[in-house]
Amino acid sequence: MIIAGRRFKPAGWSILLTLAAVVLFVALGNWQLQRAAYKASIEQKFNQRLGEDYRRLRQDADLEDIEYRKLRLSGRYESRHTLLLDNQLHQGRAGYHVLTPFELNDSDAVILVDRGWAAWGDDRETLPAIEPAGAAESIAGIAYRPELSVFRLGRVELGDEWPQLIPFLDLDALRVQYSERLLPVVLWLAPEQPGSYLRDWQPVWLPPEKSRAYAAQWFCFAGVALLLFFILNLRKIE
Repeated sequence: MIIAGRRFKPAGWSILLTLAAVVLFVALGNWQLQRAAYKASIEQKFNQRLGEDYRRLRQDADLEDIEYRKLRLSGRYESRHTLLLDNQLHQGRAGYHVLTPFELNDSDAVILVDRGWAAWGDDRETLPAIEPAGAAESIAGIAYRPELSVFRLGRVELGDEWPQLIPFLDLDALRVQYSERLLPVVLWLAPEQPGSYLRDWQPVWLPPEKSRAYAAQWFCFAGVALLLFFILNLRKIE
């Protein structure tokens, strides 16, 4: 094939390499678009339910129905068994989330309450001092189901010393510690509730726009791969 006075005659290996690269880049771009659509649907549900009134938690409630619902619960904190969720970032700063169990009055069920984020101090070898949860008999917040990350090291095992630092939130593992009393949801404590920790709840850690930007980058890589394929395989006709 002659193009602009040059012969286009790619080698077999360059065809296979370019095809593999383009397929990979396009697949990654489509995956990011799917992630963006998923995050957009989560944000839409979150914002819609954020405008609704608080409601009581029914024990037979469907998890899909109560996710991102504003709930008002009656009971008491079990402050002695507070957990510190490590590796939590806020505006580029490393910190942790403070999770305290809350025993419900109308049943023997327990729900973990995320009381907010706090920054780590200078010494990570020593656990930070935890502000007491108080003697609140009624709390309000937003229910959510934490996703268990695929990329995780180790497992969650509780010891005898409290508070305890955990690398990730695994409710299935924690339920064993609570004799199956632990509900499969976490309550984000409402910002207006008393407490000393930062509460800026977001349903997704990265907005859909980020995923769309990543998708555009992958599609650009596919285009660059095709462009290089044509340029590098043009040979001057002797």
